[in-house]
Amino acid sequence: MHLEQYHGKLSLFDRSIAGKGIDMDLYTANMQHNAETVRKFTLLQYNTFEWWRKGALLALSVLLILLGLSMHSPVLVILCLFAGCILLTNSDTRAAAVADGVIEAMHGNFPLLTYSFTEASFSDGKDRPTVPYQKLYRLIADEQYLYLFVSKASGYMVQKVSVEGEKGAEGLMELISQQSGLQWTKPFSLLSFSLRDVLGNHRKSSE
Repeated sequence: MHLEQYHGKLSLFDRSIAGKGIDMDLYTANMQHNAETVRKFTLLQYNTFEWWRKGALLALSVLLILLGLSMHSPVLVILCLFAGCILLTNSDTRAAAVADGVIEAMHGNFPLLTYSFTEASFSDGKDRPTVPYQKLYRLIADEQYLYLFVSKASGYMVQKVSVEGEKGAEGLMELISQQSGLQWTKPFSLLSFSLRDVLGNHRKSSE
């Protein structure tokens, strides 16, 4: 699915970068979208391209928590810890709001997409515009999906297990990387620690 959901916007196809391809299909894949996949895509997009925003919130939350632990006034301790925990547990609120807007706009009509990948380009359906691999901006892969971003604002999501072709998803990843000149990366997340880690580190430093 090609979603343009940066700042809450939605676009099914980016025709401005599309071209027409006649190459033979080397790989095919299916992608059935649902509310969960939309939320997953949006969160990954947020963590990848708006990490600075999330980082600022997390830094502020940790600062408030540590400040609260150093206070002597019970009231200030409670206020700082409460504010810090609220920020820490709601660092993904922006991404969730964007995802909810996309899901609502679809009215339950989540698409089943059929991808075709040629030597030079790909498309997400018959008679759909084709996207040259050289137009790709970022490649990300996790255990279940491939994410092909054409910009910070939009990208495609492909289910790995549905990929058909030589060497399956691994072969497709090699093709896209070679033709686009980009390397595949893992999902990025600043939230690699928990509140328990923060409190634990503080206790260790106090001992």
